[in-house]
Amino acid sequence: MKHTHAVETKLRGFVALFIDQCRSSGIAFSGYSRRDPVALANRNPDAIIVNVKRARHIAREDHGWDLPSEDELHQQAMKGDA
Repeated sequence: MKHTHAVETKLRGFVALFIDQCRSSGIAFSGYSRRDPVALANRNPDAIIVNVKRARHIAREDHGWDLPSEDELHQQAMKGDA
């Protein structure tokens, strides 16, 4: 049996990405699925479904969101700060 740490530190899964209707140039995330992007798309028909790493890249590079790196997230999780 494989044992893993109780705190999830890997960026996995899929999110639904929308144009934020409140801000014309903003984005919004809604919904998450660890393994089933098709079901996520069915629940969010107006969204673009992207993996978590791509969503973070879009938020950081295209919209200027200040997001910690994967290494920083891992360190925070191990310290209990996440």
